[in-house]
Amino acid sequence: MSATPNYKGKGVFARDVLDHGFVALRNLAGPTRRPGDPFDADDVDPAQAARMSFDQMDSERPYADDMRLNEYLLKNLHTSPFEMIQVWVEVKVPIFVDRQLVRHRTWRRNESSGRYIVLPEEWYIPEVVGGKAPNKKQGQEDNLPADVQNYFKHNLAAACKRDYDTYVEMMGLGVAPEHARMFLHLNHYVHWLGNVDLGNMFHFLSLRAHSHSQVEAQAYAWAIIELLRPHLPGLMELFDKHCRRP
Repeated sequence: MSATPNYKGKGVFARDVLDHGFVALRNLAGPTRRPGDPFDADDVDPAQAARMSFDQMDSERPYADDMRLNEYLLKNLHTSPFEMIQVWVEVKVPIFVDRQLVRHRTWRRNESSGRYIVLPEEWYIPEVVGGKAPNKKQGQEDNLPADVQNYFKHNLAAACKRDYDTYVEMMGLGVAPEHARMFLHLNHYVHWLGNVDLGNMFHFLSLRAHSHSQVEAQAYAWAIIELLRPHLPGLMELFDKHCRRP
């Protein structure tokens, strides 16, 4: 992680992603208050929620029993108990990557708006410029010569800087921000707060952490996995076993 993190002020529950992006875990909520813990959600919550069917939600059971029930539920696609845990994340991501994330319509999101604010002078320049994969209709491979990669990065950075300066100039001339932002590129960063239940988060992560997913989208998915794992270690182990695809 960089000495000066991108997620300044977001606390320890955050990870840098790409050159200017980050994911921050803002909250994990479950059906039971746990005032002494960083978050309320716990590994046992899906099992406890499932026991509501028998009016035994708060019955005391050994942790191993709860995890066996959780595994049974996940294996047999009984997903509603996992929806009892809610996850809030704050994300800063390039626009073209965000389009791979926003497709998951179970997310609830609020985004900083280029209609109301001047967007910061930040855009994504890939460390490795992917070449076209010869045997795929989509995707990329690390197969470009260094000189081609450097030429791409130089021209992309120059174009972004030129057009960002034009964006600022147009607003100075009185153009509305919602029109001036048309000069910005697909690699410009957007910043949003999102909320999703754990059941749908598992589905999202199974797709976006997959090796066939866009490499930048994978980076964001893995950042979320790393942030969830310390707080829901048992459930994330079940995700690895039953949901995560190679």
